Amino acid sequence: MNRTPLSLIAHWAGGEMHGDDVLVDAIAHDTRTLAPGSLYLALRGERFDGHDFAAQAVERGAVALLVERALALDVPQVVVADSEQALARIAAGMHGGRRAKVVAITGSNGKTTVKTLVLAILQRAGHAYANPGNYNNEIGLPLAVIDAPEDADFVIYEMGAGKPGDIAYLAAVAPPDVAVVNNIAAAHLERMGSLLGVARTKGAIYAALGQGGTAVVNADDAFGTWFEQDVIRAADSGRKVLRFGVDASAEIGVCDIHADGAGSRFTLVTPAGQAEVALALPGRHNVRNALAAAAVALACGVAPADIAAGLGQARPVAGRQVAHALRPGVRLVDDSYNANPGSVAAAIDTLAATGAQAWLVLGDMRELGAEAQALHADAGRRARQAGLARLYALGPLSAAAVEAFGEGARHFDSHQAVAAALRDDLAAAAVASAAASTTQHHSPLTILVKGSRGSAMDRVVDALLAQGDATDAA
Repeated sequence: MNRTPLSLIAHWAGGEMHGDDVLVDAIAHDTRTLAPGSLYLALRGERFDGHDFAAQAVERGAVALLVERALALDVPQVVVADSEQALARIAAGMHGGRRAKVVAITGSNGKTTVKTLVLAILQRAGHAYANPGNYNNEIGLPLAVIDAPEDADFVIYEMGAGKPGDIAYLAAVAPPDVAVVNNIAAAHLERMGSLLGVARTKGAIYAALGQGGTAVVNADDAFGTWFEQDVIRAADSGRKVLRFGVDASAEIGVCDIHADGAGSRFTLVTPAGQAEVALALPGRHNVRNALAAAAVALACGVAPADIAAGLGQARPVAGRQVAHALRPGVRLVDDSYNANPGSVAAAIDTLAATGAQAWLVLGDMRELGAEAQALHADAGRRARQAGLARLYALGPLSAAAVEAFGEGARHFDSHQAVAAALRDDLAAAAVASAAASTTQHHSPLTILVKGSRGSAMDRVVDALLAQGDATDAA
């Protein structure tokens, strides 16, 4: 952010200023990373109160505080009713003076991948910025908006939702010029209540589009038509609609898909022409993610050839189908960042399509409400029907997947136990392979690890990678 007077920040925040006006270089809510010259934002959470760390923030160089109650500290302070909402208002105030075209991305699955693909494309068309990591919630998104370069041509904001109203809240901070709901799937059902509840929450991103904005719609998704008819066109605000689809007829489509375990090659079809794409992300779902990114880029004025070049440069995001070679003939695919029934189904289909012997390591999928056990059983049945050889499961809910999978599935009580079983089974497989005839062909093996963030399946990945000289697999 540019150096900004505290008085202007107080105006944006709707707060009452106490003390002298000062210039603020940055806004921070964590004293561990606070830089001198910052405004310290005292947030309250379920297990902490940022006001307790205000004195430490001053010691580390904070020039001012934003608080919900005046503190006995000799430093300028802005007092607000709610510091989290004040953060959103500050971000919206800063954003309002910028010229960048805003791309907003949400959906149940693939948000980060689509964001990464869009960034790879738009970087070829101008100065593009995207919110980093998981800065996609009520705290992270406003902070990312505050940190966005003032001279950016494009800003790309991934927006996540864990409860009703989240997307409307985030989209109000940075109203989009181009918006996409990548898909709707069973996620956060404990608070959303139903798939329709998920769709209503996500659809708020379209409602936030301004006059003449472009709604990018997944024509393959069951809610695509609903979004187009009930959310976008109902607003009658001159919004344009650009649809993408692998299976359904759409303006942005695809033909001649050739896929393997490392990625896909296909022909991108758009109203502006066609282009050949080499995508280094495996799975049919990632072809669809690429089409979503292509539609967004086309709405931003990028030519098909540049879209294809950008897609070709993109690489998997950490924790999302990143392949490592554990040993000759054995690939470990780290898809541990998060999971819900839709993304697990896509991972199983991608794993089965490799043609290799496949083992799935599955941690619990969280926040699925009353249908949790049934949805885990569905995952186990899908894995069995897809021809996966083994299932290793962790967590109480994943026991239902083990029962549905049947022979070849095992349940574990700890990350260490899962990793130990995998190491033992890999060693046994290596011995069996060595003992077999040298003329016998042995199928390669792919192991995919997946689970909700709360299941911390990255621990299993780390344990396996620590056992040898694993490398990134092509």
